[in-house]
Amino acid sequence: MGDQSTTGGSAVPSASAATGYGVTLTLVGAVLLALGYYGLQAIEAGREVGETLPEPIYVFVFALLFVIELLNSRLLGLYALGRAVAVTVIYGALFVIGVEGGAYLWANPEVALDDYVGLTVLAGAMVAAALVYVAYLTVVDSGG
Repeated sequence: MGDQSTTGGSAVPSASAATGYGVTLTLVGAVLLALGYYGLQAIEAGREVGETLPEPIYVFVFALLFVIELLNSRLLGLYALGRAVAVTVIYGALFVIGVEGGAYLWANPEVALDDYVGLTVLAGAMVAAALVYVAYLTVVDSGG
């Protein structure tokens, strides 16, 4: 998967290890994570999970995530299946909570606009998502 440079015996991913698909998933994950922050606020305020969209839409999104990830895998077999399940669970949960957060922000935009809190939340989510992606690349490149 990309060039490996070793420092003290541990594999460090190179820039060539990052793919367009991985960067896209990272950026989408960052936005969903930021929206999820507000989704958790909405749930704390008494909103029910799944209240924003009908359940069949959530089921469709989970199925779509699974199929896209499974068909996009370069390796087939248990690795592809495990990765597809992991992506579906993680991004599916982020989608559900993110949709609730988006609806909460639509109804209460001041929670993100006051003192530019929304921008701070998005910045933190982008850093967190990038760190997770680099950690993933490190594990994959090291064969672990």
